[in-house]
Amino acid sequence: MERFREAYVNRYRNLKGRQGQGQKIIGWMCLYVPEEILASAGILPVRVMGGAERTPLADAHLYTNACSFVRSCLEEALTNNYAFLDGFVVANTCDHIRRLFDVWRQYIKPPFTHIISLPHKVDDPTLDFYTQQLKSFKEKVEGFTGQTITDEALNKSIEVHNQTRKLLRQLYELRTADTPPITGAETLEIVKAAMIMPKEEFNALLEGFLKEISPPKADTDHRIRLMVLGSELDNPDYLKLVEESGALIVADDLCVGSRYFWNPVVPEQDPIRALARRYLTNAPCPRIRPDTNRKRHLKEMVERFRVAGAIYETIKFCDIYGVYYPMAKAYLAELGLPILGLDREYSMAGMGQMKTRVQAFLESLEG
Repeated sequence: MERFREAYVNRYRNLKGRQGQGQKIIGWMCLYVPEEILASAGILPVRVMGGAERTPLADAHLYTNACSFVRSCLEEALTNNYAFLDGFVVANTCDHIRRLFDVWRQYIKPPFTHIISLPHKVDDPTLDFYTQQLKSFKEKVEGFTGQTITDEALNKSIEVHNQTRKLLRQLYELRTADTPPITGAETLEIVKAAMIMPKEEFNALLEGFLKEISPPKADTDHRIRLMVLGSELDNPDYLKLVEESGALIVADDLCVGSRYFWNPVVPEQDPIRALARRYLTNAPCPRIRPDTNRKRHLKEMVERFRVAGAIYETIKFCDIYGVYYPMAKAYLAELGLPILGLDREYSMAGMGQMKTRVQAFLESLEG
């Protein structure tokens, strides 16, 4: 685990070192940005995440109802922690990310910026539209790097990223056991490392980890098996709090979690269209309609990991996940699953109150 932790904790230093060696690095935000296109051009894609607890600089650049996640990310940029980035790419998933992109482009001024227009629904016309969006993205990356991205390079990149997805699925399968050999917090640390490391290096590291990790114990852990879903959650301390309160987090529906890797890219004659199909139909966030794929993914997680309850966390001002909560609660109720809704900030503020509510929720489940 230490290798994965080190990759994230020392990410700024490590990535600055890579840039000093001539590696182009582009930050991305939102799961609808295909890393494969960047990697096929020799670029290292890195997920932009926050870290700052206090955001005085970001507060001066964003409106008061911008969520604390984008504020923390912008604070990291304004304090030069992301100075090593050669570019910044987002999909217009929500207004908060769109406004962050505008401010980032205006004040950080990286050499390369791009925003991908994302449809709100899945059908043949929107797949055509999204395919064209990815082709335009590919052409802009080619213009930035001065090199052509061939179908061969794209297919090779898809193969490497599919291997990452396969290995992360194997990691998650360990949590189907009665006594998983890895916690939810530890799993989150590994997924975060996948988002900032070169995929070839990460794949080799995870392959070794899966060979060495202790097999599940024969006895049964009787703690409540929970699933976590909702807004951006990339801090393992949140999951530690839940697990230390007496639960087992065995599954999730998070963008820094199962939705990052759950489905592979299925090869097609046109690799760009194959990417568009996978990213548009992969276990989607609540902005995508119809939510058939999302419900299917939730049901699969509940059944496969034998989930007994769910925690739905929403960052304050997160319109997408806040509005979807009643629908998620109703659907999980159909599956016989109790759910606890938690409003929170991106930082660790209010953890005492959260712990009290989690403990009360677990007591009700035990009863």
